[in-house]
Amino acid sequence: MIFGEPTVTEVIIGIAEKILPGGETLVRVDGEAVLVTNAVPGDVVKLQMLAKRRGVQRAEIVEVIEASPERVRAPCPVASECGGCALQFISEENQAAVKSDWVADAFKSLIDSGTKWIQVHPDHGRYRRRVRWFVGHNESETFLGFYAPASHQPVRHSDCMVVSPELNAVRQLIEKNVNLRETDSVQAVQLDDGIHIILEADSCPECNQTDQLGGLPLLWWWCDDKRITRPLKKPARLFHDVLPAGKAEEVRLAIGPDDFVQGQDEGNRELITQIQVWAGSVTRIADLFCGIGNLSLALAAATGARVFGAELNAASVRAASANARELGIFSSFVVANLFEDFDMEPYIGADVLILDPPRRGAKRLCNQMSLLLPKKIIMISCDAAAGRRDGILLLKHGYRLRALRALDMFPYAGHVEAMSLWEQG
Repeated sequence: MIFGEPTVTEVIIGIAEKILPGGETLVRVDGEAVLVTNAVPGDVVKLQMLAKRRGVQRAEIVEVIEASPERVRAPCPVASECGGCALQFISEENQAAVKSDWVADAFKSLIDSGTKWIQVHPDHGRYRRRVRWFVGHNESETFLGFYAPASHQPVRHSDCMVVSPELNAVRQLIEKNVNLRETDSVQAVQLDDGIHIILEADSCPECNQTDQLGGLPLLWWWCDDKRITRPLKKPARLFHDVLPAGKAEEVRLAIGPDDFVQGQDEGNRELITQIQVWAGSVTRIADLFCGIGNLSLALAAATGARVFGAELNAASVRAASANARELGIFSSFVVANLFEDFDMEPYIGADVLILDPPRRGAKRLCNQMSLLLPKKIIMISCDAAAGRRDGILLLKHGYRLRALRALDMFPYAGHVEAMSLWEQG
């Protein structure tokens, strides 16, 4: 078969080979590669060809002619329609293996005999606590849902299996109490002592606010087209995240509606605990791409260390500084664009440098590691390929990969975190 610009009516047969990072599956058709959603390695599938997207040929499944032994019945009734989860048709154990392989394959050229490897362990019953729903319409109702694959059409859920029961109840509450025809999308963030609900719309939508749901306080916000977030009722207050801070200790961080938090509470706690184990006893922490101090402040509380952080988002820097003051931690958090030149002096020679960059990675910073010279680097890469590219630069600057962990923060999604520990020599 020769690929040109296929029409959507062309139907062909292919064999699924491998699930790729992001969750799409590579399917071979007459020796050519096609990317398909919801295919399982070993499936023989009948495909309907779609237009190329981002220069890559894609298709959708018309029929599973011969199911792979690894294929399972999807636990979600709309799994074939919804684009929120990419791995519904393999078991949780296979998901753990697939995601572990994504990280191990990305870092394989950096791993040596001294590298400790920690793979994903399947954990049942974990839910997302941060969500963004989009407004959809059908013949009978307006509703909140997640987009279908490669589409801006939301899919209706009666009860989403990957978000917390509390957030499912919040969605139903919003559908009953908010004029969704005036709303573009809705975010919700569940924290230890309450839930932020953020209505995203050009003008403030009509809303019958409810202050509590099942005993859990709710705060309602409106985010306008200029990305300015306002409380719909005053006085507004913050909710809190409870984080591990050493043996039998916990700290509370105040979280506002615009503050970034990891999408899963249990996964975030694992992430922070692993950082504390790898960091050990420290007195000086550098935290670049610090956010609200989610990763560094709990470590500082556990060790008594000072924290020096930087982040582009001014609101996050203010939140990090306020949380440090509340915890009695000596800190200096500043606004800086870490992808350009900035004052590196406060971060030189730290006992541990924590790097948590966005998907593009931290190439510029890693290229300057011989100037920063931390004793240890702990890097969290939400894109394993970007983590590998950053790791190659660290290797050139004299650091070695001492530990690597694959951490699944989003069960059933085509996403995995790569945690890496680097030391000099």
